[in-house]
Amino acid sequence: MNNVTVALTCPCCAGPLSIREGDTHTVCPSCSGSLLLPNAVRRYVLPSNVTGIDVLRSVRRELKGVNSRSIESARVSKPVLYYVPFWHCSAQANGYVLGVEPVYHESEIPTVSYEGQSPTGYSVSVTRKIKTRTGSNAVEREIQLSGSVNISAADLEPLGIPSLSADSQLSIQGLDIQRTALPDGLEVLKDEGSREGVFVDPLVTVADAHAQTARYFSRLGSGAGFGLEERWEFIVISGYRDALVYYPLWITDFRIDARSYQVVVDGRSGSVLRGRFPSSARDRKIITVAAALLWAGILPYTTNMIFSGKLNYSTPSGGQSSCLPIVILILTALAYGTWHLLKILGRLTGRGNDHVIY
Repeated sequence: MNNVTVALTCPCCAGPLSIREGDTHTVCPSCSGSLLLPNAVRRYVLPSNVTGIDVLRSVRRELKGVNSRSIESARVSKPVLYYVPFWHCSAQANGYVLGVEPVYHESEIPTVSYEGQSPTGYSVSVTRKIKTRTGSNAVEREIQLSGSVNISAADLEPLGIPSLSADSQLSIQGLDIQRTALPDGLEVLKDEGSREGVFVDPLVTVADAHAQTARYFSRLGSGAGFGLEERWEFIVISGYRDALVYYPLWITDFRIDARSYQVVVDGRSGSVLRGRFPSSARDRKIITVAAALLWAGILPYTTNMIFSGKLNYSTPSGGQSSCLPIVILILTALAYGTWHLLKILGRLTGRGNDHVIY
């Protein structure tokens, strides 16, 4: 992945500096001076709780459950640990919403009356509440919100993992890092070289993360004006506090019968998050046998009805008619459906009938 850099100059020699998002210090390539960036974003890392051996065991366990016969022929590559970045942005939203709030008057009116007709002999009446608009009031509501949101700083779609953003409605299923909360166990990241694994550079800048955070809090603040008419709102997002959090993901691949499969394993829980596995041919065999049994039962019965004349019947006018066209139409529809089913099974066989975990 490409590095996201910011062009700065060294305060000692005025030489150009190349600083990545999230860096807290750097070394000038011109004068070799060590520079501390006091306003840089703090970086944290969630250490992996599993090892490469644990990842191989998880893949083997999943493969055994999907297709146990393919375990012996599977050639699994060495798992690689990646730390993918997430922005954790905290902020405050302050403002107000102006609008018109309608005023209603509720009244109860009788809608059904059973005077003296009930089984007990008493009068029974049913009433219903009716709301009538009587006017409106000018309303001003204050907005005071504070919180945080997690935003994906790298594109994880190639791995089959959706990105977290201000427009996301749900969290990423299976990961400890969720839409608004961070898991326990964060450690300050001082030196990437001291840790095993590949640290993925963030492709989303702090400015983009702030823009997404502002949209998120603006959407939350707009909820304060629910039910108002002719609404006008003013919201200010302030107090940004940012952190760059690296989350561990193990990626490995294996080959079976000249086909390659990739698996993503959560570095926190050791469970398979996303992946593709070769399924067993048992499902295809069951469907094929079921279709054969269906036709084995339909054809003799239909043939017997056609040649025995059971499809003929008398009309009210005294004539004779037959259900043969309807039976032929039903058999044609069943044959067409079976033909399409066999085509689907053929395509599944061609691509190995993969079992996808998503």
